[in-house]
Amino acid sequence: MRKKKNKKRLKFNWVSSRGSLVGFLILAIIGTIGLVIGEKLKKYEYATIKFPTAMERKISVMVAGQPIAEMTTFIAEKDKTVAAYLVAIAKKESNWGKFSPQKNNKNCYNYWGYRGTYNQTDSGYSCFDSPQQAIDVVGKRISDLVNKNVDTPKAMALAWKCGWDCSGHDPASVTKWVSDVNFYYQKVYN
Repeated sequence: MRKKKNKKRLKFNWVSSRGSLVGFLILAIIGTIGLVIGEKLKKYEYATIKFPTAMERKISVMVAGQPIAEMTTFIAEKDKTVAAYLVAIAKKESNWGKFSPQKNNKNCYNYWGYRGTYNQTDSGYSCFDSPQQAIDVVGKRISDLVNKNVDTPKAMALAWKCGWDCSGHDPASVTKWVSDVNFYYQKVYN
């Protein structure tokens, strides 16, 4: 009869104290490697690519080369109606920024003939600090008017051009203002 050899097998058990120690060491090594790699990657900056919306592309093509072009992104973020009026009124009031108020030889970014209380020029126009501030302030005013049903170029002329009373204005100039604003409003809105 043959004797059976007693073979001892090493069994790796994660629950045993030896297994727990090995498991802890493996996790510690992996964690350390992760931290080292993470620190090396911190010095790299990652850029987020933002693709222009259809509205932003439409406005950008329309106002290319004009001072208002730097405001395109901010305009396109507004409601479609507000964005259309921002472009249309700026075209009529300043030819998209070619003729606009300045203060101390500084661009006021006021392409709408907006007269508010903020940082007024000698002639009473608001002088904004940045393109975004201009779009936010003027956009809010247009939005407020639209929310009060001043939402057609004719109604907008009464509020924007005439200050609610067109009796002191040449009727032909009011009609021309409505026609021009409507033309650019439709180009942006449709």
